[in-house]
Amino acid sequence: MKSILVVLILVFSYQLFSQQAEQKTNQISVQGTVELKEKADQATLSFSVKGVGSTLRKAVEEANRKAKDISDKLIALGVKGKEISTSSFYSGENRGDKAFLSSSRDYQASITTVIRIDSLKLLEPVILTISENEVQNLSDITFSLRDEVGFRRRARIEAALKAREKAEDIARALNSTLGKVVYIDEFQPTQNVQAQFRGGRANQFNPVYNSVLASAVVVVDESVGTGFFAQIVSITSQVYVTFELK
Repeated sequence: MKSILVVLILVFSYQLFSQQAEQKTNQISVQGTVELKEKADQATLSFSVKGVGSTLRKAVEEANRKAKDISDKLIALGVKGKEISTSSFYSGENRGDKAFLSSSRDYQASITTVIRIDSLKLLEPVILTISENEVQNLSDITFSLRDEVGFRRRARIEAALKAREKAEDIARALNSTLGKVVYIDEFQPTQNVQAQFRGGRANQFNPVYNSVLASAVVVVDESVGTGFFAQIVSITSQVYVTFELK
């Protein structure tokens, strides 16, 4: 009885192995890769101002006045007030350029303001307006898309469709037809920002794009671009799919 049981187990294992091997031989695995490009439709930058005074209050008041003055000018240009916000604030004793014979610079305060621009035609006048005022620092520019999630989704769907199209072409050429999907895997997409502008040389406003799911490159092209910048965001999506073959 024990011998019969062992034989039955061996026969079942062999049949199962044969079925799995047959399934693997009746499959096709393909990769679909798609790169989508779209012009960036928003930008983010920041600036910092410094105030000094004989008291901490006076230093804060001066920094606040400078930040508000610049913000009011940007709103007059067309930047939305809700897109202007304070990202950091610092105040304390002025250890950098305190006056030797006066207490008028004993304290300092620094305010950093972030601006999101959803109309890129405002980018150049915004940068020039900020640079005309008493700012300590004007940051690099981050370009992005308002609908980045939708952009990634479109790339993913098109890559999947490309994989099916490739598998159908191969199967048809070999007188086979596709069956059900048995395996799917998606490569982590990469996103690039290509900044194209006239001039042929970089400057302090070179755009930089960074995110957890993205890697950035900057491409200078003298032949393309109007105005201060012309930005292109590109994303590449790869999908691996395995189909059964009939």
